[in-house]
Amino acid sequence: MRNNFDAVRLGLALTVVFCHLAVLSEVAVFQPFLRFLSADFAVKGFFVISGCLVTRSYLRSQSGWDYAEKRVRRIYPAYAVTIGLAWLIGMVATRLSVANYINQPAAYKYLAANAAFLNFLQPTLPGVFEQHAVPALNASLWTIKVELCLYCCVPLLVGLFRRIGAYPTAILAFCVALLWEEALPHVPHITPRMVTELARQFPGVIHFFTLGAVFTMVEHKLGPKLGWIALVSCVAFFLLRHHRTGSLIEPLSYASSVLFAATGLPLQISAGRWGDLSYGTYLVHFPIIQLFIHLGVFQWNPWLGLAALLLIILGAAFVLWHVVEKPLLKRNSHYVAAKIVNYEKGRS
Repeated sequence: MRNNFDAVRLGLALTVVFCHLAVLSEVAVFQPFLRFLSADFAVKGFFVISGCLVTRSYLRSQSGWDYAEKRVRRIYPAYAVTIGLAWLIGMVATRLSVANYINQPAAYKYLAANAAFLNFLQPTLPGVFEQHAVPALNASLWTIKVELCLYCCVPLLVGLFRRIGAYPTAILAFCVALLWEEALPHVPHITPRMVTELARQFPGVIHFFTLGAVFTMVEHKLGPKLGWIALVSCVAFFLLRHHRTGSLIEPLSYASSVLFAATGLPLQISAGRWGDLSYGTYLVHFPIIQLFIHLGVFQWNPWLGLAALLLIILGAAFVLWHVVEKPLLKRNSHYVAAKIVNYEKGRS
């Protein structure tokens, strides 16, 4: 089946790269990125596409264990390598001596906390990026634990689809997300900043993921209508974005837009010919941007620095895919199976 999932995911990952570059570097020529691009849209778009593709993976899995193993193989090896990469970048960038750095308990707390997806417990490394606008080594990793929570919901979602139907399940997910958002400000001793942070955590984004899963379950019905749904919902969201009603339309607008781009365009963009670089790009970009800022690259020449940054990020993602991610996928993984089918077609 023709689709542009690889291209859309890579586009979303690069959107996050450009937005984070503008925020972290504070370089004036990069600030227009924040006017024309939205990291919030990109991250929520990732949740939608994950809902779609991971539900497909679950439906193709031989058992619950098979599904869980595929998810772990897909997510954790590259994630663990990225944590190690950030730790090594910290060793290069720290104001401490190497001996002092490796003797700091915080250096190992960083490894342990991030390996357990508890990034908030130790987002920084000793003596590293202390003068930066954001001193964290990799503030993008918060989404991975949310993804894992959403993966755990897939068997429940599929069960609800089969029992009460796809659309009632989507409505139920909306209710869960809205109740979470409404309840947070009433929790004692919670600050507005914590409310904002927790609102984007699980289960606050379950409706985005569920909309992607719904598309998988009823694609034969929704597919032909997806373009019109995207058009109408996007116009409605644009008109109502400053009204409370806009928050209700936003998930449908985002979901229909990215799914139409992935499945409804009349042309296919071969973004996956060199591998699936989107996950690696998302994982490694933050610490590499921080290192570039530390080295003063963007102060020397911002546009050459941007070109070098993209080259290194995509190169690192390429290596990560071919050396770590792809070799550890199961043979019945959709990506591996698709490549085998294409190879056999090429031989026939």
